[in-house]
Amino acid sequence: MSHPQINDTDHAIPTDISTEIFISNWMIYRKIIENNNMSHREGYDKLRDILIKEMRRPFSFVDLACGDAYYSSKVLQQTRATEYIGIDVSEQALTLARKEFAGTDIEARFERADFINFERITPAPVDVIWIGFSLHHLDTPDKLQFMHKAKKALSSDGILIIYEPILLEGEDRSMYFKRFKQTFDTHWRGLTKEEGESLLEHVRESEKPETAKGWIKLGKDAGFSVAEEVFSEKTGLYELFKFK
Repeated sequence: MSHPQINDTDHAIPTDISTEIFISNWMIYRKIIENNNMSHREGYDKLRDILIKEMRRPFSFVDLACGDAYYSSKVLQQTRATEYIGIDVSEQALTLARKEFAGTDIEARFERADFINFERITPAPVDVIWIGFSLHHLDTPDKLQFMHKAKKALSSDGILIIYEPILLEGEDRSMYFKRFKQTFDTHWRGLTKEEGESLLEHVRESEKPETAKGWIKLGKDAGFSVAEEVFSEKTGLYELFKFK
């Protein structure tokens, strides 16, 4: 039985608008997850399928920007995961995450830190690195730098899996935001008017998606031999990619 702990690192915790919503009011994002507004459920179902099919041995799992780890804790108990490391900027989210892993057979620890510094925190090599809905906050060169660090950190048969927003071919950020808002107005549930406005401001100001081809190119440029799209979410806003 695991006894997960939360550690604060010395690495800077960002406070710009790209992460403020997650630090200051985790419960907004919790509502998004509970109402499946961003298809977390389907994305984690695909993650589970990949882990079951491709990690047929005991493995370590690094969960970057892990949030409350609700889905991760459920998915990993159906796999051969033996070690879990969750990294997030929100102390509130990590407190919830610790409870999700309490009583499981997975050895779990948690670090309050910026996910881009993960290589300073996690032992190498690791077997699986998972990040969802966070990598797109970085500029393209910084995304590539992250990919390089992930490849270096992985074991020889390790996997990087990301679940991120995508631009359509020929689409820019303003067009993406318009498409996002249309989906938000039509399908999203569970947020107050003020929470919705805060979320829309976050998307407009901070999200920097890539096209599907762009995400794959980043993986190839980082040296991954396998870089492929493996799942497209129903609204067309999000896709899951696998890199080996």
